[in-house]
Amino acid sequence: MGPWSRRRFRITPLRILAALLMLGVLFWLNLDRQVVPPEPCAVPEEFTEKLHELAYRAHLVLAKHGIVHFLCFGGLWGQARIGRALPWARKIELCLVDNLRDDALISKAFRQAGLAATYLHAAGIYRVQEQEVGEDAPRVEIIVFEEDVKAQMVRRVGWTRRVLPPDCELSPSLQCFPPQLAISPLPIKQFGSHVLPVPREGIELQKYHYPDNWWLEVKPIDCIDRESS
Repeated sequence: MGPWSRRRFRITPLRILAALLMLGVLFWLNLDRQVVPPEPCAVPEEFTEKLHELAYRAHLVLAKHGIVHFLCFGGLWGQARIGRALPWARKIELCLVDNLRDDALISKAFRQAGLAATYLHAAGIYRVQEQEVGEDAPRVEIIVFEEDVKAQMVRRVGWTRRVLPPDCELSPSLQCFPPQLAISPLPIKQFGSHVLPVPREGIELQKYHYPDNWWLEVKPIDCIDRESS
């Protein structure tokens, strides 16, 4: 190493002071950092009751326009197991089957009912909430399906799925199921303090949407179970 390199990398009091100042700043930044604890698995009962009410209001809007819909995914699990939303549910899922739906008409119908509905074109989902509330407020997600007459299956819509092969086995994200599970009139079951439509044949639909673990009760892992803590 030449004399220039020795002068360049020489430890000086000024450099020591700068290093200590930097370490001090990093220490205080780390000390001030807030660790956000995980949310409890069970939401407050008041929140769950608002979910039930919101799901029922969404049901009334869809029923008024003759649109086939029913509880599905987590919403259906809650109804089948305990007759209400699951204790940790922060949303309720409804499935909608309609090949000729009018997105503008549906959104307008929700607005007239005092609800805000946003259609997520990529996912094919209506997100329904009370008007002027935050993201963490109770919500209903209406997942849109359409019937593929050629394949004789019902499959999800959304432009992210339009590019997939129209084959239920090759494209599991289409979440296909047989159309006979959604033939009207659908059964009506208790869901909280209201009644909502459910698919035919009990939890048969879940075998298509949860093919790898439909027989298990899968609880969220990113929360704190107060009963076991």
